[in-house]
Amino acid sequence: MNRLDQAVRAFKKGDEAAFDTIYELTRSDVYYTALLIVKDESLAEDILQETYLKMVDNLSTYQERGRFRAWIRTIAKRLAINAYHQQQRDLSVDASQTGENLFGGVEDQAEDRRYLEELFQSLDATEQEIVIRRAVLQEKHRTIAKELDLPIGTVTYKYKRSLEKLREAAAGKEGEET
Repeated sequence: MNRLDQAVRAFKKGDEAAFDTIYELTRSDVYYTALLIVKDESLAEDILQETYLKMVDNLSTYQERGRFRAWIRTIAKRLAINAYHQQQRDLSVDASQTGENLFGGVEDQAEDRRYLEELFQSLDATEQEIVIRRAVLQEKHRTIAKELDLPIGTVTYKYKRSLEKLREAAAGKEGEET
C-alpha cells in the first residue's frame, strides 16, 4: 500500500493529520486538472479548495481500490467544468447587458478558447500539464520534474515535443481553413 492509500485509510478512520499528507500528495494534480479546464489561476485555486471540501464530505463513498488520485481528479474536473460553464454564462450575460464587446468581443474569446482547446487535444494530459506549467506559469523544468516525479530530461523532451505537436496541429488547422 502506497503512502497516499495509507493516508486516505487513516483519514477515513478519523486521523485528521492524514489530510495534510493527502493534500501534499494530490494538490498538484487537482490544481492542474482545474487549470487545464478553466485557464484561470485564481479560479483554479478556488476549485482546488472546493475539491478538498467535497472530498471530505464524500470520502465515505470512496471505495478503496488504489485509485484515489483518479477519484479526486474527477471531483476537480467536474467542479472545473461547472465553473467553466458558469464563466461562459457570465460572459454572455455581461456582454448582452452592456451591449459592449470586451477585449475584442465575447465571441472572439470563446472562439480563441475553442481553438486552443482543439490544439490541446493533440497532447496527452501530462504534456498539457507540462506546457501550461512552463509556458503559462513560467515554472522551471526542474520544478515541473520534481512535482510530476519525472526525470528533468523527460520533462524537457516532452515540453519541446509538445510545442512541436501544437505547431503541427495549428498548421493543420490553418490548412483546413483555406
